[in-house]
Amino acid sequence: MEKNHKQPREYRGVNDEIREQQRKTKDMSWKGKLQYFWDYYRYQTLAAIFISFMAFSLIRNIVMAKDYIFNAIMLNAYNLSSQAISDTFAEYAGLDTATYECFIDTTTSMSLDNHSEYEMANGQRIVAMVQTQDLDAVVFDSEMFNNYSYNQMFFDLREIFTEEELSAYEGKLYYIEYAEIRKMNEQYDYICPELITPYDDRTPEGIAAEAEKHRHPENFEEPIPVGIYMADSPFALKSNSYFHVVPVFGIICNSQHTETAKQYLEFLWDDTVDFSQMESTDTLW
Repeated sequence: MEKNHKQPREYRGVNDEIREQQRKTKDMSWKGKLQYFWDYYRYQTLAAIFISFMAFSLIRNIVMAKDYIFNAIMLNAYNLSSQAISDTFAEYAGLDTATYECFIDTTTSMSLDNHSEYEMANGQRIVAMVQTQDLDAVVFDSEMFNNYSYNQMFFDLREIFTEEELSAYEGKLYYIEYAEIRKMNEQYDYICPELITPYDDRTPEGIAAEAEKHRHPENFEEPIPVGIYMADSPFALKSNSYFHVVPVFGIICNSQHTETAKQYLEFLWDDTVDFSQMESTDTLW
């Protein structure tokens, strides 16, 4: 007579796993159970703790995030601390940093020669900040400033400065050709810095000559002042942050804090500010 072999029960997933673990640990002491748990589940537990911590940190940052009272980028700034210049300007302008955030980014880098993923991401981030009205002012090198200016990224300074205020920067205004902007508007309806090849001659001498060209309104059919040359500013001279290029200041075309941006310009030209003490201790340069 054949023996009646019991057929193995079909596996039913998690419930079976739980029953199996309960069977194995049924007669163990608490110490043994803890040791068993540590041996078999420590990596899963640590992963769960890490994920929970990251989720908590993200939620906390979102809840505690402060709106910007001023946000600026100093592109390709050499050896300059974001924290130091942000704090100094906030104090200078009397900004309410207990309620709002003042941030001046000096760590972002970009060039028209480098098309790495990092620099392309920086370009996309700048455009996104403009589109979401999260950027107020910039200091770019003249070549990059020219590239963005023809995408109408900057205010016509006559719209936010009085004639008397602009007269303080006589000989330092950066002009572009409005006729060229009209021509581009017929072809494109969005900001795309890659559309512009700014200079025919991109040697150091050619870049310097092109930068000088924009200082003279007589070189243009319909000149618009959109920037201010900063090479002679106390900021540039004392911080030595732009010794290798011609820096130009501009106010973003849809900035919600134009008066603060004007204060920032005054700050950069104030020779009583000790910009030499704002060096970064962890620069990438």
